[in-house]
Amino acid sequence: MDVAAQLPPASSFLPLGYCYLWNPALLGLHLVSDSIIALACYSIPLGLVWFLGRRRDVSLRWMFWLFALFIAGCGTTHVMEIWTLWHPDFWVAGLVKGGTALASVGTAALMIHLLPQAVKMPSPEQLESANRELTTVSRELESLSYSVSHDLRAPLRAIIGFSQALMEDAGEALDEESRSHLRFVVQGALRMAHLIEGLLNLSRVSRAEMQMQTLGISELAEDIAAPLLSGTDRRVDLRVEPGIWATGDARLVPTLLQNLLDNAFKFTSHHATALVEVGTLERDGVLVAYVRDDGAGFDMAHSERLFGTFQRLHLETEFEGTGIGLATVLRIVRRHGGEVWAESRPEHGATFYFTLPDLRRDR
Repeated sequence: MDVAAQLPPASSFLPLGYCYLWNPALLGLHLVSDSIIALACYSIPLGLVWFLGRRRDVSLRWMFWLFALFIAGCGTTHVMEIWTLWHPDFWVAGLVKGGTALASVGTAALMIHLLPQAVKMPSPEQLESANRELTTVSRELESLSYSVSHDLRAPLRAIIGFSQALMEDAGEALDEESRSHLRFVVQGALRMAHLIEGLLNLSRVSRAEMQMQTLGISELAEDIAAPLLSGTDRRVDLRVEPGIWATGDARLVPTLLQNLLDNAFKFTSHHATALVEVGTLERDGVLVAYVRDDGAGFDMAHSERLFGTFQRLHLETEFEGTGIGLATVLRIVRRHGGEVWAESRPEHGATFYFTLPDLRRDR
């Protein structure tokens, strides 16, 4: 059945203006009031859409979308109130109200379902207290890490120094097996020294007071890559997008780029030629910076371990490293309120994406 054909024609109704006797003051009151309400109702969904685009970590996203739909429907009913002042399209106005009613029922039902959970949410005072406790514990752990790492360096230097002296002084008195054992001791001590240095750097990243300023990301990347290019006999095609700027700490952001570019050069080291890129792209309306290479890559099935301290996705016999570089990258980006993630396939390279405050590009 054609429902529209069964509806009385709009010409059989009179516009609402007749009910108001075309009184200019009354018409103006309804026009202005409905216009303001409609604008307010449309601004709320727009704000929610913007919020959801920026905060992809928010749970219960569907609830926000349903609430936005309901509020937009409310705004549309007020637009129809303005329209029907002069045009008697009351069936259309009724259908708009019916759709809004369905959205309102769904929103109300879900709100009733979620209210018991909302009551259990911690108060701002409880969250602040928990945050203070976490901050205190974090600082204590960082201080302990720094102290332990700092105090371990002296005995390690003694182990390395005396082992090397023993090999030199004993000369031919040591057989090859004994010399091999001493070499293993030195190598192990050197590796531990590198790990301790990495921990100290990670601790400095967490403890350093940040001084925010405008930084030229493109220029920093080129300066950092220059010695890496001169230090290799491979052909590395470096492509840095010009005009990338961001706001960040002048000590931490270069450390971030240094670690990412070091990795790009390291994990392409088995290739005679390599491509390393630094650039930007827009993702979901947000500008994102990236460092990309065409090297060894990794299996995304293990990506949750990527930014963990001492976590490595390749054997040490394949690529040297301490497993601290990407943990440092994560901590720097988070201290700037940004996000960092990676995409890769084995032997198809890796791309590390990150955001920084006021990231922009000059074109």
